[in-house]
Amino acid sequence: MVMKLIQLKAYPSPLNYNHFPKSVCTSVNEVICHGIPDSRVLLDGDIVNLDVSLYHGGYHGDLNETYYVGPSALNPKNIHLVETTRQCLRLAIDTVKPGLPFRQIGNTIEPHAKKNGCSV
Repeated sequence: MVMKLIQLKAYPSPLNYNHFPKSVCTSVNEVICHGIPDSRVLLDGDIVNLDVSLYHGGYHGDLNETYYVGPSALNPKNIHLVETTRQCLRLAIDTVKPGLPFRQIGNTIEPHAKKNGCSV
């Protein structure tokens, strides 16, 4: 995949950034973010976040999504966590505007996360 990106004049942003050894971040279960992919086998009941970032044309782009692994992952605890994080993302997107202090994003989403038993 990395070679295809290079052919397209793009590059995976995380690869070799501060010695990060992979071209994508994977966060499984309790890993909050920027986990390093390894040989761990995903199991029924896990949740996994895939974070794909690339550099192209002078800009970094980033996309991530959380997935449920197997039918056991679709339990109320996991669903509540994933849906709360999606709600926080929507609140953050709705908050962003030119000139907004960066801290305001956290100030917006933290109360929602706490209200739902999560933390930022």
